[in-house]
Amino acid sequence: MSANTSTAKNMRYGVNGDPLRDGKLDLPEHLEQPTSEEWAWARDFIAERSWREAVTYRQTAPHEYVVRKWETDEHGNRDFDRFITLIRRLGYADFYYKVRHIYWVIDEFKYWTMGWPVGETKVINRARVDAPEPWKGSDL
Repeated sequence: MSANTSTAKNMRYGVNGDPLRDGKLDLPEHLEQPTSEEWAWARDFIAERSWREAVTYRQTAPHEYVVRKWETDEHGNRDFDRFITLIRRLGYADFYYKVRHIYWVIDEFKYWTMGWPVGETKVINRARVDAPEPWKGSDL
């Protein structure tokens, strides 16, 4: 048996049919609809944070982020967890190159997270919905 055949046989696929390479998690789309209270709470969470530009990605994937360690108390950490949970409950799957994320669009931004599970997620990112996505249509 060739190495390629062995690799193909061992390939795992996520619930939405995309390949899961070693160490990759399956991120299913739940696609629930937010309540009016969840929309309002999420917009407050967003407004209360100081979003920092990801300068390294300014030209290739412009976005901003907040980091869990910037939260100053347990209430802030609980809010961070709640926002992450909302993204994962209410978002849709899309790719950044070959990495699959769950994105949730709120007004003019889409939000996604870095880390798994919720309690270990350290970063929440956001990018304008009209930001360039040069990886779309790319084989990279």
